[in-house]
Amino acid sequence: MFKQSLLGALLVSVSFFSNAEIWEDYSLSEEVIEHTVIAVQGNYLDDYLVRLERTWVRSMEVQKELGYVTDYTILVSTAADSPNVWLNVEYPNMAAYQPSEEKWNKVNEILAERYADDDDELDAIAKGYEEIRTMIDHQVVHKVTYK
Repeated sequence: MFKQSLLGALLVSVSFFSNAEIWEDYSLSEEVIEHTVIAVQGNYLDDYLVRLERTWVRSMEVQKELGYVTDYTILVSTAADSPNVWLNVEYPNMAAYQPSEEKWNKVNEILAERYADDDDELDAIAKGYEEIRTMIDHQVVHKVTYK
């Protein structure tokens, strides 16, 4: 018992005397990751993923081709827990993360050219999302690198 409390006191005292400093002890990546957490109703996960491929993934592919995003990922939990979907979009830096009318117009122009026949269906898909999912969290984060 005495050894455990001595060890605990030692750890606490070390934490008081150590001052981590950004750029000295660790750095943050210039790259940023937009992280969105979603809860999809249990019986709709497969449907949601198919819908996502026809809307969000198409948009991400265009943005990746244009160099607006570095990469994107979709993570899912097949357990009955909620949340169960995580969307990540990687940007080269905060400047690339910033929206602009020019980027918006360019992406939509390319999407309209490629998927003109799907316009009505895609609108219905996008509007139907709110019936089966809830957005839980949204963060913009940096990777940490220790020195």
